[in-house]
Amino acid sequence: MRHFALFLCLIFSSAQGNEPSHAAPSKAESKPSHEPPKTSHEAVAKEAPKASAAEPPAREILTPPVHAAPPLGRHGIPNPSVSHAPKKRSSHAPAHGTAHASSRHAGGHWAYEGSTGPENWGGMSPSFSLCKEGREQSPINITTSYAQEMEKIKFNYGMTKITVVNNGHTIQLNIDPGSFIEALGTKYQLLQFHFHTPSEEAIGGIRYPMVAHLVHKSEDGKLAVVAALIQQGGQDNPLVEALWDKMPSEHNETRTFDKLTYSPAALLPLDQSFYTFMGSLTTPPCSEGVRWLVMKNPLSISARQIARFRKEFPMNARPIQSINARNVMEGM
Repeated sequence: MRHFALFLCLIFSSAQGNEPSHAAPSKAESKPSHEPPKTSHEAVAKEAPKASAAEPPAREILTPPVHAAPPLGRHGIPNPSVSHAPKKRSSHAPAHGTAHASSRHAGGHWAYEGSTGPENWGGMSPSFSLCKEGREQSPINITTSYAQEMEKIKFNYGMTKITVVNNGHTIQLNIDPGSFIEALGTKYQLLQFHFHTPSEEAIGGIRYPMVAHLVHKSEDGKLAVVAALIQQGGQDNPLVEALWDKMPSEHNETRTFDKLTYSPAALLPLDQSFYTFMGSLTTPPCSEGVRWLVMKNPLSISARQIARFRKEFPMNARPIQSINARNVMEGM
């Protein structure tokens, strides 16, 4: 028995001598790491993303597109002839072009310059033949006149509804019925008035900066035009200022005054002496048989008001026509 116990002690002692002093880590144990533990969001990011039906695709996100910068020209300034940005569409039709009369009037078939200018009006249409062949054409240069006892023109202009139209050739103001004149024994209803620059009529070879033409019609269809010459003065004309504020800038654009605080009489000079003669329309078809009543004394408006009109219509006056055998009468 003693010999058997001694044998067991020898076996136990031999097993301890064969074991290393530091045991190797087991596969279950991990090496310590200095990286922070990964969050659940980072873990998801490593996985292939799955599209969700509730999320819009990335191409529908409304972000501004990125365009390459245009090449630089001299002095480091971008070359304006090259652009990679998307073109913007104009809210207005491009047919109206610039403020020059010829481009504005191209759609109206006749103009004040170029191939469709006054020297060519007569050949543009058979209905325009009087523009070339007529013997009583307007405007004229008034150099001599014959004084004659005539009644003064009776102006009966009241407050009225006015429709302002840019007809491509000028600003035209259409008048509701009710305003009229009595001249040389005839009553004429005011239909409309419009403006030209410079004045179409000349007195002693002088053309004024502007003129207002007030167009009237009698019951039997005859026309009479009052020409109110306009010179540059120091003060604004209240009616002109109100009209210019409503001035349409686009061809065939229309604006309306429901009530006007001034009547067309604000375009007349205090001294209403006049010249009169038979003439024509100053625009195609240049119809003749028109009674002209030209105010001898001009109305004054400011330089700023003249400039505002000329910005839209730099020149819209027909050249002076031959007086031929006509007489100009002067109402005293």
